[in-house]
Amino acid sequence: MSQLTIGSGVLNQTPLDWEGNFLRIVALVEEAQKSSVKLLCLPELCLTGYGCEDQFLSPFTSQKAWEYTLKLKAYSKDIAFLVGLPLPFEGALYNVAACISGGEIVALIPKQHLADDGVHYEPRWFSPWPAGKRETHLGIPIGDYRIQIHEWILGVEICQDAWEGSRRPAHALADRGVSIICNPTASHFAFGKAKVRQQLSLEGAAICQGAYVFANLLGNESGRVIFDGDAYIVHDGQILAQNSRFSFQDHQLITAQIDLAPMYSSEADVVIAKPFEITDSISKELTKSVEAWETNAECLKEEEFERVVRLGLWDYMRKSYSRGFVVSLSGGADSSAIVSLCFLALQAAEKELGFEGIKKRLAYIPWISAVTQVADLQKRLLTTLYQGTVNSSLQTRSSAKVLADGIGSTHYELEIDAIVGEYRELIEQAIGRALTWEQDDITLQNVQSRVRSPSAWMLANINQALLLATSNRSEASVGYATMDGDTSGSISPIAGIDKSFLRTWLAWAEAKIPALHQVNSLEPSAELRPLATKQVDEEDLMPYPILNALERWAFYERKSPSECQEVLFLTYGAHFSKEKLSEFAHRFFRLWARNQWKRERYAPGFHVDEYSLDPKSWLRFPILSAGLEKDLPPV
Repeated sequence: MSQLTIGSGVLNQTPLDWEGNFLRIVALVEEAQKSSVKLLCLPELCLTGYGCEDQFLSPFTSQKAWEYTLKLKAYSKDIAFLVGLPLPFEGALYNVAACISGGEIVALIPKQHLADDGVHYEPRWFSPWPAGKRETHLGIPIGDYRIQIHEWILGVEICQDAWEGSRRPAHALADRGVSIICNPTASHFAFGKAKVRQQLSLEGAAICQGAYVFANLLGNESGRVIFDGDAYIVHDGQILAQNSRFSFQDHQLITAQIDLAPMYSSEADVVIAKPFEITDSISKELTKSVEAWETNAECLKEEEFERVVRLGLWDYMRKSYSRGFVVSLSGGADSSAIVSLCFLALQAAEKELGFEGIKKRLAYIPWISAVTQVADLQKRLLTTLYQGTVNSSLQTRSSAKVLADGIGSTHYELEIDAIVGEYRELIEQAIGRALTWEQDDITLQNVQSRVRSPSAWMLANINQALLLATSNRSEASVGYATMDGDTSGSISPIAGIDKSFLRTWLAWAEAKIPALHQVNSLEPSAELRPLATKQVDEEDLMPYPILNALERWAFYERKSPSECQEVLFLTYGAHFSKEKLSEFAHRFFRLWARNQWKRERYAPGFHVDEYSLDPKSWLRFPILSAGLEKDLPPV
């Protein structure tokens, strides 16, 4: 038996950041070399970034990627590593893992199966490589090769390849004979998805009867999707090494020393890497134990939600060179959740990077060097404002103030009745009549929300900060949001999550942020009608659990309207009459079709659930249609 030190590395990259991506790869390779790693797996498309979108279609992108691939040869004198890049070949573009070893590009292994569901559009840019096809490119073997590295034979499957069941390349590689399979991947976050990746890694090791190495991207790479940054090294039915997910570091490395029986082959599909020195030195232990929160099934979803959104916010801010966040804080659930996540993002960054590490990463901010403590930084980075009208309650005003004080934001209170009144007067003069709640309900509600937007944008412009939109997925499904009002913003952090879970998360987060107590005691209300009407969101719409269920059945499970209504009767029949449930179903499908134009205009949102309503990355629906309400059967 021979012992090999294997490494798996994760990287927080940025699309088209040629020099930055290259330097982070080099730093990870050098860290691996110091730890005696001889085989290192890096993530899919880590040279360019996975989220280059249609820029992949530009020859310039693959040219720059190849230029930097050649530069990486100088860092492979005593290590073999896999790095991902786009590569044109014979008139098509391929998603490739380049094996670099001994100062040479040993082989180019293309992806055989492309992700084309949900947020993935890989076939738009890449072609799948046929299994068994082997060619040369610039004198370098390209195709379905195995690679001989000293006494071990390496096989590669890339991300989606591992999700193909009986078609996954691991089966063919095992039949041909491999010691190790590496999987460079760019697998975005969704609730519970990490468990699937772990299982695929365990299955891969079992298939090849050897070791399996999995490496993922990390962080908010290109705006909408966020990568967990998980890595696994598996052997003999066990995960020998795995790292902490959702790190604020630029890169992470895990290692494991594995005893493998020597394996050699002289078959035509084996490329032999140039030998380099193998030492008996013991690698530095970098493997981290699984964090306790990962094993807490009861609160795993709440933990994942907090960690993924706070990392997404942090990365979006620094990668866009913004100087913080601005939130129109109403005192309700949505805006309170967002400001809490901004607060938790800075806390997490300080815990992992240290105060000086934060200042280093935010060095582009002119005033950052003058800040001496985290509390001051929080006040500079997070601005909140409550904009009250005669329809605003004392409870929400107090709720916003208590939360702002509790998290240490810069907080303002503005009164906007005069602005609302001026707009109202202008229109009344133009149309020659007074506006009334009986005749102009929506008009009088929406103007209040819309006039809040300019003040928030002004503060964002003054601070050169990001304005965060505060609408959630449940509201998006039925258009219960004012376009250019609460939808205003550069990004929409909670657009991918439903209101029911958001309220659950807020109750859970109260243990960390006691100032959320008052928020959690309030019933959700837009507070746009006169206070005497006691406006409540769920009375305007329907109970949020029912709204969320209809949305999921119709647009994730793809049931017909009549099937949705039947399941609704079965699920909630003990609580509501059939007539009432039918009313909810009609309202949902009517509002869904009517408001597609709003979903088309939402600010980019973070993808965190199994599905989303974002027409640019998951669910497309016609802006004009006959709708779906007509397809509901009568009760």
